[in-house]
Amino acid sequence: MKSNRITNLGAATLENYVETRRQLLRQADELTVRIARMEPIRTMDEMNALLDLDRDRGLVMEMIASCSYVIEWLETGRRPGNRRGIERRSGAQREVPTDPARLPSASLWERAEAERPSDEAERFRLEAALRGLTERERSCYTLARGETFSHSEIAAMLNISKSSVGTYIIRAQRKVDGNIGSIHILVG
Repeated sequence: MKSNRITNLGAATLENYVETRRQLLRQADELTVRIARMEPIRTMDEMNALLDLDRDRGLVMEMIASCSYVIEWLETGRRPGNRRGIERRSGAQREVPTDPARLPSASLWERAEAERPSDEAERFRLEAALRGLTERERSCYTLARGETFSHSEIAAMLNISKSSVGTYIIRAQRKVDGNIGSIHILVG
């Protein structure tokens, strides 16, 4: 009858996994040496003992592989073997579904023009945010952000490629972000 020994390995920390793997590597080496000493095999009992040792060594090697997997996961903070982390998802994978009922019914740009900022400071902020955009950047940006047209629709309207539309929108967004951060209204 074979008895199983239960060992308390402590908390599941990186240091404990490294130490456990070290002990398992020693155990695997000991089993390999014991197997090598049994050569040559002359009886069926020796063959069964050798097979038992080889099976034990296989289990220890699987445990070493599992410890290595966990160690890599704890060190990197990512599941080992993943080619793409969550921060590197494609555009379709990052897409957030939106309830159509929550979308604006009229275009944002039309509403902005209809409401016309009555306050001089608001109009100044809008003009300052769009300051420095080229005509093409302004067209692409307002069609995409203000009127919510897709890149392919904008490309068809302006007779340019979809990739160019994307490039113009990115450039415009960078300029707008920079302009918004530098808007200062002096009251006096």
